[in-house]
Amino acid sequence: MPPLNTTALEQAYAEQHAFCRLRQWRGDAVVGYKVGCATPTTQRQLNIEQPVFGRLFHSGRWPSGTTIPLTRFSSLAVEGELAVRLGQDVPASDISDARLRRAVDSVFAVIELHDPTFADEQSMPKLIASNAIHAGFVYATDTSSPLDAASATLRMEVDDVEVAHVAGEALAETVAASLRWLAKELHQHRLRLYAGQTVLCGSVAPLVPISEPGRVSVVTDRFGSVACRIDESGELTTPLR
Repeated sequence: MPPLNTTALEQAYAEQHAFCRLRQWRGDAVVGYKVGCATPTTQRQLNIEQPVFGRLFHSGRWPSGTTIPLTRFSSLAVEGELAVRLGQDVPASDISDARLRRAVDSVFAVIELHDPTFADEQSMPKLIASNAIHAGFVYATDTSSPLDAASATLRMEVDDVEVAHVAGEALAETVAASLRWLAKELHQHRLRLYAGQTVLCGSVAPLVPISEPGRVSVVTDRFGSVACRIDESGELTTPLR
């Protein structure tokens, strides 16, 4: 793999920042960040050698039970992962385990939606400029837990067929590592993590392409469960609350 071009990466993040400002100008709001390519599994899959970050928008978050039209995407792929809701600001450096645990209000399961329209010609600058191919997320509403280092399990199914399974300490380790990396990386862009924000912490399992309508679910042992239906109806519907 050729060495990274720092100027190209800076330009790619500048394009992402411009995209963010346009969304905000149109009335959307940034509700947090996502860490992409957080683990070797997804880095190998997308031919990327380090993590990247993208923005989460208010208009792209939906509760478990939402039906999402397949027509919203050029090329849909999903990941099952863990997200956190911050109860305190996160500093850019000197983030001890205790400080990180205090900052995280809750950890919960999510299904992240991606639109990797340029997967055949993937590059890190394109990934960054596309807001890390983020296309929204569906979040668990039943259970959440505090951040700790205990072992956990996560299973993703498509139409009741298991497509990914993770067990052990990797889930919690990825959450902590992603938050530390993101806090430092955002500092380089004059940004930071604030209380109230949501952070998607990256998947230990690979991206799973979705080409047909169906039900996607993520089940964990202590971070809740989340499900959505991918439909051809062309209409996005959320469950009554």
